[in-house]
Amino acid sequence: MAASWLRPGAIVTHVTTPAENYNRAVGRQLKAEIAAAGSSIARMARDIGLSRSALDNYTTGKRDIPVPVLYLVSAVVGLDPHVVLERAEERMRTESGRGDAVITALRPRADVPGRRDNVAEVAFESELPHGRDTDDLYD
Repeated sequence: MAASWLRPGAIVTHVTTPAENYNRAVGRQLKAEIAAAGSSIARMARDIGLSRSALDNYTTGKRDIPVPVLYLVSAVVGLDPHVVLERAEERMRTESGRGDAVITALRPRADVPGRRDNVAEVAFESELPHGRDTDDLYD
């Protein structure tokens, strides 16, 4: 268990339990899975019928995560709930220094262009000849 305090010698204000640490790790993993799916906390909350603040409290570890919420988020991001929990346990081991991280390949997303789809981009076309264009003076 880890104690948190403001300075050495101060009174212990809170002792985190293993259950609280696990809940925080699951919350961080849910947040990562939501982002990896191309969603946001606000959009995911709308999709599963929760308030944004409630889902934010779950993903930041401020509130215990109800099992139905874990199932709903997992279904929307296309994962089984046990996969999210396994990744959260891996996250806990890695963050506590008790194991090496396992790199899991991300699923390709249809809405994100691949490497072969690279297109040259120009920020804007200037009507001025290069000698009179001052944009490169502000590097």
